[in-house]
Amino acid sequence: MQAFEKFSRALARYFEWVGAAGMLIMFVVNLVDVFGAKVFRQPLPGALEVLGFALLVTIAPAIAHGLFLGTHLSIDFILDKFPRWLRAVINPLIFLACLILFVLICWQSYVYGGSLYRAGEMGSSSKIPFFPFAYILSISCIPAILYFAVQIMKCFKAEK
Repeated sequence: MQAFEKFSRALARYFEWVGAAGMLIMFVVNLVDVFGAKVFRQPLPGALEVLGFALLVTIAPAIAHGLFLGTHLSIDFILDKFPRWLRAVINPLIFLACLILFVLICWQSYVYGGSLYRAGEMGSSSKIPFFPFAYILSISCIPAILYFAVQIMKCFKAEK
């Protein structure tokens, strides 16, 4: 299990770098857009669409790393008031529900990406196809799925 958790953490860290690249893209696009609008009176065409795409590339890949760091909101303050045996029952169920949620998001994002690809959907002003971003969201769910799988395994390991 330690090897699985180590792999999951490493994958989440790698995806965080993808998110950092998305943030850098947002910075550069915003800078070019504002500079172009103020200096040359010509804003970057499609800048808002590109910023939206880059926002997805920034947030989605970094979710799992935040989960591993424990920086996401949690309802532990409520669960801590429950008896230990009840927490041992509830925690795996919560992690299982989260795992199922991320599996569904992963699956439906992949299906939606295929639909966008077949339809040829693209941004109206940037002409950037939409489908790669649905696939990015889908792939970005994998480290979160692994995180919740690790947490479920830890719950059952702790019981023994």
